[in-house]
Amino acid sequence: MASNPSETPAGSHRGLRSSVRGLLVLLTVSLLVPALAATALLLERSNRQNRDQLEEQLLATARALSGAVDRQVAEGVAVAETLATDQALLNGDWKNFYVRAKRATGNRPGWVAVTAADGQQVVNTLVPWGAALPKTPPPAYMVAARAAGRTQVSDLRMGALAQRHVITVGAPVDIKGQAYVVSYVVEAASFTSVFRQQRAPESWVATILDNQRKVIARSVRNERFTGASASPDMTRNLARSNEGISKSVSLDNVKTRVAYSRSPRTGWTLVVAIPRADVAKVGVAAAWGTAAIFPLLLLLGVGMALFLANRINREVVGLVEDAGAIGEGRPLDPNKRGGLAEIAVVREALVAASHELEAREARQAVMINELNHRVKNNLATVQSLARQTFAKLDADQVRIFTERLVAFSAAHDLLTRTGWNEADLTDVAAICVKAHGEGIDASGPKVALSPHVAVSLSMVLHELATNSAKYGALSVGDGRVSLRWSLDQDARQLRLTWSESGGPAVSEPERFGFGARLIENLTQRELKGRSRFDFRPDGLVFEAWLPLASVQRWSNDF
Repeated sequence: MASNPSETPAGSHRGLRSSVRGLLVLLTVSLLVPALAATALLLERSNRQNRDQLEEQLLATARALSGAVDRQVAEGVAVAETLATDQALLNGDWKNFYVRAKRATGNRPGWVAVTAADGQQVVNTLVPWGAALPKTPPPAYMVAARAAGRTQVSDLRMGALAQRHVITVGAPVDIKGQAYVVSYVVEAASFTSVFRQQRAPESWVATILDNQRKVIARSVRNERFTGASASPDMTRNLARSNEGISKSVSLDNVKTRVAYSRSPRTGWTLVVAIPRADVAKVGVAAAWGTAAIFPLLLLLGVGMALFLANRINREVVGLVEDAGAIGEGRPLDPNKRGGLAEIAVVREALVAASHELEAREARQAVMINELNHRVKNNLATVQSLARQTFAKLDADQVRIFTERLVAFSAAHDLLTRTGWNEADLTDVAAICVKAHGEGIDASGPKVALSPHVAVSLSMVLHELATNSAKYGALSVGDGRVSLRWSLDQDARQLRLTWSESGGPAVSEPERFGFGARLIENLTQRELKGRSRFDFRPDGLVFEAWLPLASVQRWSNDF
C-alpha cells in the first residue's frame, strides 16, 4: 500500500554505536596504559635493584673504612712494639729514650709516653724533657696490657696531659724488674684522614664507634660529636649483630639508612649512613622522566589516532556519498580514488554495482516503455472492439466504459514516468480530477503509492468524479468537491475523504449502481481497506481507510 519515511530514524540510535575515532583512541590508550604499567613495574624493580646496590655499596664502604682504620691502628701497634724493644728504654736511660722516641715519631701524628705500674708517667714526648709529668690511675688498656702480656688498643679516652680525646696503643715492657707500658698516643681526630682517603659521597656520614659505643671520629661535624654516645637504635643494632644494614636515626636527628661493620681486631664499629630521603630519590629521576614522557606519548598517540580516524572517516563519508548517489540513480566517477586500499576495494565494488544498476535501469526502461506501448495498443484495441460491439447500445454507456479505459491508461502513463516504482498520491489525484478543472480541490501530504495501489486508487477517484459529474456537485456550475487525505501513523492507515457541496439534493439510492459497487470492490478487496458512503442532503461524503504498507520502501540512513 502506501509508504512514508519513519518519524523515528535509525540514526536516533547512533549514540549507542562505536565510532572509528573512539575505537582508535581506545586502542591507543589500551596499548599505552599496559605499557605504562609494565614500565612502572620495571622501574620499581630497577629501583629495588638500585637500592640493593646502594646498600651493598654502603656495606662495602663500611668494610673498607674499617679495614683502613685497622691498618692505621696497626701502624700505631708497630710503633709501640718497636719502641718497647729500644735498648735505651730497657737500660732505664729515660733521657736518651726520650730523644730516640722523639726522633722516631717526628713524622707521625702521635707521641710516646712511658708509664709505671702506679700510673706515674716517666717519659712523654708531647712536652719538653724535664717537664713535670702527671700521675694518674692506670687506665684499663694499660692494666689489660700488663695482664695479657701483649699490646692493647684503648677505646676513646681523655689524655691526662693533652686534655684531648685520644687513642692509645700500649705495649708492656719490663725494665730492671719493674713493669712499664710504652704507649703510642694519637688524637682521635687523626682518624678522620681515613674518611678523606676513601672519598665517600658528600651526603654519606661515616662514624667510628669504640667498644663503648662512643664516637671516636666522624666525617661530618667531628668536633661536635666526638665522645658522644651512639643513638639508641644504633646501639640495639650493634647488640644484635656485628655487621648489617638497617634503619636508624643519626646524631643530627636525621632518619638514615646505615651499614655497619665491626672490626674483629679492635672491636670498633665503622658506621656509614645515608639519609633515607636520598635512598628514596634513587630511581626517582627515571620515574619522573617516565611520568613526564607518558602524557606526551598519550597525547601523541591520541593525536595520531584522531588523525588516522579523520582520514578513515573522510574515506567512509566518501563511501556514504557514493551509496547515496547510487540510491539516487546518479553514476559514480570511476576515476575517483581512495587513499586506503580496503576503502578503494569497496568503492570499486560500488562503482561496478552502479554501472550494473545503470545498465539494469536502462534495460528496465526499455521493457517498461515497450510494455506500456503494448498496454496502450491493447487498450486501444479493447476500446475499438467496445465501440463496434456496443454500437447499437446507449452511447452514454459506451462513453463511460471508454472513460474508464482512459483513466486506467492514464494511471499506467504516470507509473511509466516513475519507472513503475512508486507514484505520489498527489499526482494520481491530479490526473483523475484534471478534466473537472477547479471543481475539485485536492490536498494532502505526500504519500508514495505502489503501482498496484496507484492503479486501483485512480479507478476509485475516476468513478467518484464521474458519478459527481453526472448526478452530484460537479453536475452544476457552483458545485464543489473537496478531496482530502491524511496519514494516521498510530493506526498505520491512509484516510481519504471525498466531500461534495453546492450540488443537487442527495438521497440514498435503493440500490448501488455499477460504479459504487466497483468502488467498494476496489477499496475492500484490492486495497484491503474499508469505505463508507454518506448520502447527506447537501452532498455526498465518501470516506475510505486504507492500510499502509507493512514494509516500507528501503531507504539509506548513514
